[in-house]
Amino acid sequence: MTERIALVTGASSGIGRATAVLLASNGYYVFAAARRVYRLQQIRSEHLEPIELDVADEGAIHRAVDHVISTKGRIDILVNNAAHAQLGAIECVSMEAAHRQFEVNVFGYARFMQAVLPHMRAQKSGRIVNITSALGKMTIPGFGWYTASKHALEALSETLRGEVMEFGIDVVVIAPGLIKTEFVPNQLRMLETVAHPPAYEQLVAGVHKIVAHEPRAPGPEIIAEAVLDAVTASTPPMRHALPLDSRMAVVARWLLGGRVFEWAVRRRMKP
Repeated sequence: MTERIALVTGASSGIGRATAVLLASNGYYVFAAARRVYRLQQIRSEHLEPIELDVADEGAIHRAVDHVISTKGRIDILVNNAAHAQLGAIECVSMEAAHRQFEVNVFGYARFMQAVLPHMRAQKSGRIVNITSALGKMTIPGFGWYTASKHALEALSETLRGEVMEFGIDVVVIAPGLIKTEFVPNQLRMLETVAHPPAYEQLVAGVHKIVAHEPRAPGPEIIAEAVLDAVTASTPPMRHALPLDSRMAVVARWLLGGRVFEWAVRRRMKP
């Protein structure tokens, strides 16, 4: 049987790390990409090869994909996971920070998809798994630029699915909710970089309240298992939101409508 080749971005911690390790232990040869290569060295194995990479560097992305093809001859799975979260009121987040948000969460994903698709088309098979967010289908005050990037990624994924399915390529969206990783502490550090006037004091407190349950959230392994299921299933899901409370939130947004759902979110964010 031909060895299955996977490329996972953002693999130095959290969901990306758990996914890379799980795929490598289930018969895949994994190229694990991230900026913090010293962390990748900790999980290096016979079936897992680290690649130092910044997803904002287009040249580095093409070099990484070329390396995969030159050494293994094919690429079966792309797991787009590297992400960045710039929290803060839309009025207060600088345009530079907003551009950075889209550079990583949208254009970084798009660059990788563009780089792997010619190879997947040539081999007439492939699967792209884009890690978005439960917020890709709803919004929360204070998360505006992050949710905008995830909404954009959902739209790109849905469009791409229709464009490439005739070539034997599947596109899957996995939308995590609150997961216990380094991501929430990093989100809060990014929030602290934004200067908010006193008028937004309650909003900032509400953002902290929303993510306060992170220590009790499930770990990244639940998402890694979902990725493994998605890449091994004969007919993968188009979109999979988890854990259960995240799936229920998306359903609630659809059932309640925008006005009632927004009222419920604001109520939850109040001290």
